[in-house]
Amino acid sequence: MVVEQADALQASLHGDRQVDRLYESFIPERTGHAVADLVGGGGRSAPTHPGFPDPGHPINRAFPRGSGMRIQPGREAEFTRLSSDRFAVHTRAVAFGDAVLALLVEHRAGGVAPQPGRLRGAGRWVGREQQLVPDRAKWPAKLDVFQTVTLAGLGWLVLACTGLPLTFGQRADLGSHFTLWFVAAGLIACTGTGLIVRHGPKLITAPGPRAVVPGLVAGLMAFVVWQGQGPVAEYYFAGPYERYDREYANSCLAASPYRRDAVQATADDGVLVVTPISGETALRLGPAEDGGTHPLEPLDQATRKVLDRYGC
Repeated sequence: MVVEQADALQASLHGDRQVDRLYESFIPERTGHAVADLVGGGGRSAPTHPGFPDPGHPINRAFPRGSGMRIQPGREAEFTRLSSDRFAVHTRAVAFGDAVLALLVEHRAGGVAPQPGRLRGAGRWVGREQQLVPDRAKWPAKLDVFQTVTLAGLGWLVLACTGLPLTFGQRADLGSHFTLWFVAAGLIACTGTGLIVRHGPKLITAPGPRAVVPGLVAGLMAFVVWQGQGPVAEYYFAGPYERYDREYANSCLAASPYRRDAVQATADDGVLVVTPISGETALRLGPAEDGGTHPLEPLDQATRKVLDRYGC
C-alpha cells in the first residue's frame, strides 16, 4: 500500500515537471474569419531555437518564435493525464501519509492506533499550513508606551551601528574614500531598518511592561556601541604622537630624558623626530602617519642605539 501511494506521488511529481513541456509555440493560420482567427484552431508549429529541438523546452517557450501557444498536436491525452496527476498531489499526499501511519501502527505499535486528538502523521497535516506556520506578526495599529520605548531602543541601536563606518573611516584618515563610508553606513541603516520591520512585531508582543525588555537590551547595546566606537577606532588608528606615547614614552622610556614631558616632537613626511630638551640624541621613528596601524620603528643607527640602551 505504501509503495503504491509512493508511486502515485512520484507520478504527480512527474506530471508537475512535464506538463508544461507539452506546450509549443505556433504560428496561427489566418483564415480571414474573425471568429476562426480568435479561436486559433489551425496553424503550424513555430521553428525551434538552434540546439533545442524539443518544442516544449523552456527556452522555446520563454522566447517563442510564433505568436501563439498551444498543446502539441497529438499529445492532448497525455496532457490531460499529466494535468490530472499534478492536481491530485494533495489527495495523494494525504493517502501516502495515512498509509505510512497504518504501516507504523501495524509494525511499531502492535496494531493499536494513536489516541484521538494526537498527531496522526504528515498526511493529516497537508493543507493545514496555517496551523503549522501562522501568519507573520503584524504591527499594532497604535503603540503603547512600552512598545514605543522598545522601538526607540531598536532605532538607537541601528543609528549607533550606522555610525561605525563613519567613525572608523574618519579615524583611519580615509578622506578620499568618503563615498565608501556613506555606502557602508547606508547598507547598515537599510539592513537594520529591514530587520526591525521584519522582526519588530515579535519583539513587542509581550503583554504589559515586559514589552519594554527588548528595547532596554537594544538601548544598552546601542550605548556601548556609541560610546565604544570612538576609543576603539582611536586605539587601532592612532596618530604618530599617540603611538610614541604608547610604545615608548609610557613604557621603556618613561624614566629617561625621552619621556613625553621632556621632549619636543614633530612629524613630517612620515618621520617622527623626537628631540630631548636635555640635548640628547634625537630619535627618528617611522612610519609617522595619521590613522596608521604600523608600530614606530627606528629609522637610523643612532636611534637604534638609544632604544637598545633603554631596553626598548
